[in-house]
Amino acid sequence: MKTLPVYLTFYDGADCIGGNKILLEDGETSLFLDFGTNFKAEGMFFDEFLAPRATFGFYDLLCLNILPPLRGFYRSDLEYPGVWDKFSSHQLYREAEISGVLLSHAHFDHCGHFSYISEEVPIITGLTSALICKALQDTGGGNRLQEICYTTPRELKDGLLQTAHYKTSPFKQRKYHIAGTDAIPESACEFWENVESSRGLECCSLKSCGSEFKIRDLTIRLWPVDHSIPGACAFGIKTSEGWIVYTGDLRLHGKNAALTRRFFEEASKLKPIALICEGTHPGTQKPVTEKEVAENCFDVVKKARGLVVADFGPRNVERLLSFLDIAGSTGRQLVLTAKDIYLLEALTAAGEKGVPNPHKDDRIMLYIKPKARKEKWEEALICRFNPSKMVSAEDIKKEPKGYILCFSYYDFHAFLDIEPQGGTYIYSSSEAYDEEMLIDHNRIKNWIDYFGFELYGTLGRDRERSGFHASGHIHGAGIEEMVETIEPKVLIPVHTQDKEFFKRFEGTCKVILPERSKTLKLLN
Repeated sequence: MKTLPVYLTFYDGADCIGGNKILLEDGETSLFLDFGTNFKAEGMFFDEFLAPRATFGFYDLLCLNILPPLRGFYRSDLEYPGVWDKFSSHQLYREAEISGVLLSHAHFDHCGHFSYISEEVPIITGLTSALICKALQDTGGGNRLQEICYTTPRELKDGLLQTAHYKTSPFKQRKYHIAGTDAIPESACEFWENVESSRGLECCSLKSCGSEFKIRDLTIRLWPVDHSIPGACAFGIKTSEGWIVYTGDLRLHGKNAALTRRFFEEASKLKPIALICEGTHPGTQKPVTEKEVAENCFDVVKKARGLVVADFGPRNVERLLSFLDIAGSTGRQLVLTAKDIYLLEALTAAGEKGVPNPHKDDRIMLYIKPKARKEKWEEALICRFNPSKMVSAEDIKKEPKGYILCFSYYDFHAFLDIEPQGGTYIYSSSEAYDEEMLIDHNRIKNWIDYFGFELYGTLGRDRERSGFHASGHIHGAGIEEMVETIEPKVLIPVHTQDKEFFKRFEGTCKVILPERSKTLKLLN
């Protein structure tokens, strides 16, 4: 009996870095591999002040071909009247019944467009990624829709989709299914089911599904991998044609490189028909390691006599832990923002190994910003935090050499209150394919120069060569090791702008270079 082929449609993530949206179809079962925001594509039309109109739901993003026109996949309360009449003749229009979304990790370029997905579509990921997603939404702000874990209901009023009244319409929590574990700790459940808001929460509890599980006719496996955010994972999907392996984002030069190599070995045993792999930095042959970054930063802080500022990417917890160790070794305290503390609380609730409880670690301090109005989550955090572990601008101003401030672009107002007289600024920021792409490095330099900081690290594209930043992505030799170990029949590179690199594998496997919105047919 002839089997039906497996189809892969690359709605995004092809010919670009970030924004992965890969639809896998096998018979009656359809799954998305990530559903992230393509910040480069959105940046062609939008910026910090001009955003997609929330009052039109997902209409603006459909018009600009940023979201695919998949009827039945998106939230009904974001369906602007007549939207499908307009797009029913679109060449990509189709009615879609999606059984779930596999989330590889909690960077917005992989999960940011969850905000538009129907709450009935389950998100399948690891526990750490689920709780990071909730922390991101709880502490989020700005003009970008960030309803990745729970949604605020909309209703049509005066011809526009407007937020429903908080007294009658609670938040609606998404279905998150937790892979890789058979039991979810009570601390994680408590964190998941609590939202500091006047609006209630229609809770949907976390559901564990074990290390290997089924979604209709598909068998799914999850492997933890090393990346610049905790909880990153790769997936294996057993289809009617064989196993398809999806790497998400991963690397071999972090402190958890052994996880990535274990994934290589276990994936190779499946004899996969296809490997969908990231290729962000194939041109890098010898990457700077996280260990080298930590050593270089320690050498700088050890010699510093005044205030030290550590600027690194949001959710780069491995870098945060390096600076925490440096603070302890140099007699300083690590000062974190409320968002950083909240993220550590989420990771503690998830039971993430090696992450300190911010309430108990004496090296960690909470910076209190002067704000006329604090968000409810922030007020609650301050209430449960020990006052003796809080510092203000005045405290830092009196004893600048006693601290390492974990600040970045959006915290620069604090320097006007702290009034540093020189000091050390370590720019250790991740290459960001999320909202950080919008940052003007010239503006950062202006702040650094104005306050007389000595800059370590490089602003701009060459920062990895400085020795103060390690990429979150696998390098060229690592990709070669991965392909040689896993030995897929078909290699499909995504999350890359260097497809030429992958043509070198054509002698060992078939290489398919995907195109945006095009469908591939896989037959074993």
